[in-house]
This record gives sequence, structure tokens and C-alpha cells, in this order.
Amino acid sequence: MAPIAAHTITAWNKRISEGRAGKSPKGLIAVAFDQRNHGSRQVDKLANEAWRQGNERHAIDMYSVYQGTAMDTSLLINHLESYTFPTHTHRITTHLVLGISLGAHAAWHCLLQDPRISAAAIIVGCPDYTALMSQRAMKSKRKTWTSSKPAGSHFVGSADFPPALVEAVKASDPAGLLMRYNLAAQRAIAGAEGGLDAAEHVRLRPLFEKHLRGKKILAMSGGADKLVPYECGQPFYSFLKKAVGPGGWFTGQGVVFEDLVYEGVGHAVDPRMADRSMAWVGEVLTGELEGGVNEAKI
Repeated sequence: MAPIAAHTITAWNKRISEGRAGKSPKGLIAVAFDQRNHGSRQVDKLANEAWRQGNERHAIDMYSVYQGTAMDTSLLINHLESYTFPTHTHRITTHLVLGISLGAHAAWHCLLQDPRISAAAIIVGCPDYTALMSQRAMKSKRKTWTSSKPAGSHFVGSADFPPALVEAVKASDPAGLLMRYNLAAQRAIAGAEGGLDAAEHVRLRPLFEKHLRGKKILAMSGGADKLVPYECGQPFYSFLKKAVGPGGWFTGQGVVFEDLVYEGVGHAVDPRMADRSMAWVGEVLTGELEGGVNEAKI
């Protein structure tokens, strides 16, 4: 992440020098750090592996790692200003997050769970942990997936996806928090021609007000990504677009959602993704982004 952080700073400073950052441009600080159990913080190598690599607790380990990283981000925000400006000469007023893969999963949590974070760039991440783990359990032919009829019907709540994990996902995962916790219902809601009924609006509005109002989201996915397939997050994306897009029931609340899919790109950071991320940071800082939805296959 250090090179992307450095390039983002350079791009912003260039924008300032060219007079494209407003009359009183903000300064930009980029902080890159290791995820829990990664890099200098690694304590258990196996915990970072998947079921196919012999980690029987894959779903539990992965969620706890990046949920914890999101908590670490909030902790850093609490104390960063004390280290950077101990004499209180400046204030940090805007917080953005950018994450790739596991960091992108964490970025979703940061955005929804910390009201100080107003924008997130999500690169090859997924907002629906249940869908992602269900897809992996199916591909890995886990007994908790294959032993039930229809296949997968008992996966959620099994030893591979325990009840306590189900509750954690309900409380903090974007899809788990904002859509009813049932994959069939999620897809039905996302694809329903008539949209949501009045009762669902009543349930969802306070959640959207608390977790999404005024937030800016850039989601970039690889169209050929097999590790984190776009299809796993697509129902949630459709659900979100219907809410905040033109004529949506939550339109006009300052939510920006840019959904870009790069055809032929796997689980990797395409240079175009990096370029768009850096430009997007500038657009957020200068207030150029307006509420609404922008989607494209590139």
C-alpha cells in the first residue's frame, strides 16, 4: 500500500500546484499499515489461509481479521492528530479510506461503522461476506455445503459459519446489516421489479441514515476475479443503486456510488484502478462529487 499512498500524495500535490484544488486546498496525509495477522503483525500464518489450504476456521479467521483492522483504523483516527499536530496548529477534518482485497473488505466496514469516515475506495473487495463464503464453500466442496439438500441450505449456522459469526455479520457486514439476513431474500429484494414495500422502507431508513448518509463510495472490481467474484457483491450493489439512484427511496441524501467493473481483470490492481483511485481522492477533497450512481464496465 505504501506506493499507492505515495502516488496519491503526489497526485494531490500536483493538483494543488496546478490550481485545481480549490482556493484553500487541504493538506493530505496518507497512512498505510499492516492488517491484523499480516506483515509485521503476523502471529498465525495458517489463519490467513483458506479451506483448501487446510485452515478449518477460514470464514471465522478472515472476518475477525478484517473487522479488527477496521477497528484499528478507528483507533488510529482517534490518536493520529496528537502525533501529527501535537501543538494543535492544524486539524484533520476529513477521513477517507482506500483498501485492496482484504483491505477493501475492511474499508467497507470502516465506511459504514465510523461516522468520521466520509469516503471509501474499494478495490477488488466484497460487501457481502455470506455470499462470498458461500461461494468458497461450494467451490471447496465443504461437507457443510454438500451434505444438505438443497446443497448449501445448512451452511450458514454450521461449524464453518457458526451462529456467533452469523450475528457478527448481521451487525457489521454491509449486506448483513442493510439487507435481510437471508440470501434468497437479499436477491429477491435486489431484483424485485416493484422495489421495497413500505415496511422495508421503515426498517431500512434509520440504518441508511446512520451508516450511509453523505458517504462516497468508489467500488472497482475485476470482471474475471475468481477469488472475490463481482457476482458475490452484485445483489447488494443492485440493492444500493435502487436506493440512492434516480428516483430511489434514499436519493438526495448525498450518497455517491461509483461501480466500475474492469473486464478481463482478475484479483489484481489494474493500473486504471490505481489511476481512478488517485483522481477520485482529489474529487472527494475538492467536493466535486455529487450524489447519485455511476456504473460502467470498462
